[in-house]
Amino acid sequence: MVLRTLKYLGPAIALLICCFSGWWFSASVRGQLAARFDVARGRYRLQTYGLPVPWINQEGQILQQRYGIQMEAVAGCVVSPPLVNYVDAYDDYVVAAANRKFGRDVFKESREEAERNWKLQSDTNLQHSN
Repeated sequence: MVLRTLKYLGPAIALLICCFSGWWFSASVRGQLAARFDVARGRYRLQTYGLPVPWINQEGQILQQRYGIQMEAVAGCVVSPPLVNYVDAYDDYVVAAANRKFGRDVFKESREEAERNWKLQSDTNLQHSN
């Protein structure tokens, strides 16, 4: 009985390792496929990870209000390589599709405007506190 169980244990472990490896290495393909699906449904999202810049909320508001593009934080500062690959592939596709749709780099425009507004607000707050 024990030998029969051990006979199937090796292939089962090998299958688990293959599945895990496939999932790990297919992150960028999965990200691009998910982005294609979302864009085909008219859903534009920019996924983010890492330490956000101070003007991230305003950038998200500009993208949402003007272009209907949502920003979604999917992770903080600690991210795995597959998550980075997934998000980068997803965002690359969405950014290219949105820029084609609107005829310009709406992400760069929104980021620059949000940063500029944040700096003006920070300077104003600093002057009023002195």
